[in-house]
Amino acid sequence: MNIELFKAWVYGQKDYIARLIELSTAVENALNQIFGQLTGQSGSLAVPYGLQEIFDRRGLIGIASYDFAEGQLSGPGYNFTVSPGTYWNAGQFYRKTTAFTLSLAGKATGTYYLSLDGAGNPLVSTSPDGTTTRQFSWDAGSHRISAKALFAGVNILFDGDDYHDMLDSAARSRSFTSVAARLEEIEQLLAEMGGYYAFDRQDGLNFYYKAGKVRNDSTIYEIPTGHVTGAPSQSNYLEVDPANGTVSVNQTGFTSGRIPLYLVVTDASGITTITDKRTWAIYGAGGGGGGGGHTQNTDVGTTGNTFTLNLDETAAPSQDCQLEVERGTAPNVAIRWNETTDRWEYTEDGANWKEFGEVNLDLGVQELTKYVAKENPDLVLQELNRGSSPDYEDLDLSGFIDAPLGVQAVALRVIFWDEVPGNEVNIKFKKRGSPSAPPQAFTIWSGLNDPGTIILPTDEELSVQFLVSAGGAETANLRVFLLGYLQKVTGVGTQDKTFTRSGVTVGAGAAIQQNLPGFCNRGLVHYLKVEETGALVTGTYTLEIHGKDSFDSLLYKAEGMTPTPPFEDWLPFWVQDYDGSGELHLKIRNHDLDQAGTYQITLKYEMFA
Repeated sequence: MNIELFKAWVYGQKDYIARLIELSTAVENALNQIFGQLTGQSGSLAVPYGLQEIFDRRGLIGIASYDFAEGQLSGPGYNFTVSPGTYWNAGQFYRKTTAFTLSLAGKATGTYYLSLDGAGNPLVSTSPDGTTTRQFSWDAGSHRISAKALFAGVNILFDGDDYHDMLDSAARSRSFTSVAARLEEIEQLLAEMGGYYAFDRQDGLNFYYKAGKVRNDSTIYEIPTGHVTGAPSQSNYLEVDPANGTVSVNQTGFTSGRIPLYLVVTDASGITTITDKRTWAIYGAGGGGGGGGHTQNTDVGTTGNTFTLNLDETAAPSQDCQLEVERGTAPNVAIRWNETTDRWEYTEDGANWKEFGEVNLDLGVQELTKYVAKENPDLVLQELNRGSSPDYEDLDLSGFIDAPLGVQAVALRVIFWDEVPGNEVNIKFKKRGSPSAPPQAFTIWSGLNDPGTIILPTDEELSVQFLVSAGGAETANLRVFLLGYLQKVTGVGTQDKTFTRSGVTVGAGAAIQQNLPGFCNRGLVHYLKVEETGALVTGTYTLEIHGKDSFDSLLYKAEGMTPTPPFEDWLPFWVQDYDGSGELHLKIRNHDLDQAGTYQITLKYEMFA
């Protein structure tokens, strides 16, 4: 009992009972609060002033405290899990010792906040308050959490787990006894590596640097301490030549192919500012012109017999690989492996690709020439009392020729009937648009090779040109006849091809169906050979060739073959890939129930366009 309160009652205090009840209630509340703190039923805690000085700002205690994962959530609840955690805020501790599940079902797209209730349980709110620890974005369409961040003013207060994690370095496979020891090693590495060409001191316009190293392919250059002198009132660019490690300075800018060191600005008498421009390339990771250990344009070949593209591929291939030629203003050309079609391709214009050995090309189409003779040669030119030509004149032959695909040349008969033939009289012919000095073979001379016949090429419009040289004014008389022409025609030819595929393995008592690329779309096979190249098959096998991937269009079948001797067939048979993919649709059934077989198949065939 409070003695002072009792004395007051003795001397006649009237509210003794009320004050006694108030005091008892305060004591009871204090005891209940202490009990709640001891049993974990209350978030409040009378934190000593010394501990409050340690927690001098609000924050999550531990990096993983009250954390959750970003990403897409699954319905129908669209739940996500919040880790256990502890949050300190202005003298108040919030604590949750187990993981907690929250739902975003029914919430609209927007920004949400992770806050805490009085017991430390996390909850999702649309607006922040004093218990808000993190914020995030929610997309109700894709059901995805993104843009997670600490709420403004909330810090990470490291705990024991965080301290323990700082003692291990995965990158260096090292463990340390203290964070200070780990920081010390980092500082030593930085001092060692960052010391290359480091700033030493300045004296007026002189910039002194420490020793440095560079690597040019297999050669390492070690450069001692030194200095360069900058120009007054200029921006001076200090750089390293990777070819030999020497340091130079200029006033125009960092040079392509060299390694930047410092940008040094000067006034009239000394250095005013120094900006470090060094990169890690000079710290041993570089070399070869500041690159990755190789100097461009120094390799002209390789001693290896294989150069591999896409060297890091380990899974199923999906990327095309390409070698390209830079041609300046002209389109680049290239060759590539097309991973979709499993074929080599090339381009001659940078846009259109053709397959090497492409079976769909009109390889068999040939351009031929047929001579069409005129039974009654046409008179295509007649000149009477003709003088010399001032220049070449056109002779249009299109009205005398029927050749839809054009002609290669025409056969002309030239006749002079001058009363007094002379060697100086002649007529020259040439293809229209060709050089003005045609070969002498295109000339007919009066008296020497009169009459004469020439075969002359024409232009696309079936025209030629002629030039008359007369012995005098109006003295030449001549006629020109069209004897015939060499007409262009096209025909379909064929190509002889050989197709071989080895390593075709068939299990015991099994059958395989393979679509083998690189065959043809249409062809006539005139030789087939199947031989066993592996395993121990002693029974018989059956071979089928089909026209489709579905193996429901039989073109050829041979049954009862034995591995020894190899099976050969010289009887011609027609093959066709109805799918248009140029594949051989091969089916082999092994009738040996005990042994697998490995076969090689060879076909010699005539491929049609």
